[in-house]
Parts: sequence; C-alpha cells; structure tokens
Amino acid sequence: MTLPARALIALARHLPYRLRLALGSALLRGAVALVPRLRSRVENNLRLIFPEMPAGERRRIRRAMADNFGRTFTEILSNPSFHGRGYWIAPEPGPGTEAILRAAREGSGAVLVTGHFGQWEAGRAWMKSSGIACAGVYRPLDEPELNAIYLENLEFGGTPIFPKSRRGVRGIVAHVARGGIVAILTDQFERRGATLDFIGHPAPTALVPAELAFRSKLPLVPIYGIRQPDGLHVRVVVEPPIPHSTVPEMMQAVNDSLAARVRAHPGQYYWLHRRWVKSFAPPR
Repeated sequence: MTLPARALIALARHLPYRLRLALGSALLRGAVALVPRLRSRVENNLRLIFPEMPAGERRRIRRAMADNFGRTFTEILSNPSFHGRGYWIAPEPGPGTEAILRAAREGSGAVLVTGHFGQWEAGRAWMKSSGIACAGVYRPLDEPELNAIYLENLEFGGTPIFPKSRRGVRGIVAHVARGGIVAILTDQFERRGATLDFIGHPAPTALVPAELAFRSKLPLVPIYGIRQPDGLHVRVVVEPPIPHSTVPEMMQAVNDSLAARVRAHPGQYYWLHRRWVKSFAPPR
C-alpha cells in the first residue's frame, strides 16, 4: 500500500464517524468528477440505460452514486463502527423476512441475492444483530494490504467469507449444504454466464445463486439496503422469495428485482461497473 493510502486510512480511523463518511463521500465524488476514465464509464452506462435522460440529471445521478459508494465503502472499512451504531432499519415482516428467520431457526439454508446498490452490507448487519450468521462472497482487491483490511471488516459482518472463484463456489455449496445462509452480489459481468436482460439490455449473468437454490430446494431471497436521505441510516428491504422454476428464469427474476430498485433509486446504483459490455467508445 502506498504511503498516501496508509496515511489516509490512518486519518480516517481517527476521525469522528460522520466526518469519516463525509471524507469517503468527498474522495469518491472528486475522483469520479476529475478522472476522465471514471466519469466516462458512468456517463456511458447512464446513456445506455437512460438514453433520453437530460445531461443535468445524469450529472446529479453521478454525484449521488459517488456519494453513496464513498459512504458505503467507508462503512465497510469501518464495519465495527457501522455495527455499533446500528444505523440500519430492520425489515418489515413479510414472506422474505420469514424465510430468512425460518432458515436460521431450522438450519435449513437460504440463498440471499443483492447487488452493488445502496448499502449492500446492511442486510448482513441486520442479521448479525438478530443472531443470524450469514456468509458472504467477495472479489479480492488488487492491493494486498487494503484487501486484508477489507476482508477483516467483511468478516466482522459474518463468516465465512468466500472469494469469488471456483474454490469459493465449492465452499458456498458446502456451506448451504450444511444449512448455512449466504448473501451473494449478482450484478457483475460474468463472461461465462448466461446472457439475460438487466434494465432493458443484455447482461452476462452468473447462474450460481439460482443453481444453488434450485438444486438444494432453498429459498432465493432478494435483500437490499436503501440509504436514507440523511446519508447515515439504511432501510433493509427483504422481498418475497423468488418462485422456483428454471435456473435461467429464476436469475432473470433476480435481475428484474434489482432493476426495479435501480430505476426507483438510480443514484444508489454503482454505475462504475462495466455491467453490460467490457469496453465503451468514448462519449461524443
């Protein structure tokens, strides 16, 4: 890790919690505004999905996305503080919430699905506060020292944490077979996945979450953390389990569920992902 990165992390750890989140927000807003590659990626994604959207609205969403992601990543790197303050709002009773509680009570397993939307670790925070162990899946960061901090904080939210890899998939399969619950982010480009629709465009999508649920006869439950206007509180929303049909149909339902959330709160989606294609022409 570079010296400036070490100094920044050390500084952030000593800042009051709200200032720490404000710093994370400011850094990401600055990076997205000033780095052409990042700004262009957001711009191209928004033009693809919302071709009629005015330029001013795209700028507003870009700033909101950077604010939300800066806060979310800072919260994840400060997971003990996030958990200790209890800034999440528990989900309302319903079929999805009951499916999770029943799986925890009976040790029968469940597959939870979400995306890089809102505060995606808030659901696991709510579960841990309720005495429910929920495993997670993550993509290791390129910088080893930062990755070690990242993993340590993810593990604070619940274990085990599986890497996004073939070895990780084997671990997930064994975990749910033992009656465990796992939460999986489903919205990254998967070259070997099935081409399904996501917000009106083809998007290579991993089928693993639906395969796990289908083969093991487990509930497949969408769960989201929606950041509230104060920038601190996050409402956990648990949707009803997705009905079992075929694996592709179930994953299409997962995509549709997330798409509806993105359309309702576009500023809370991580538009920096190359979700639909791996390269873009520069914006005109």
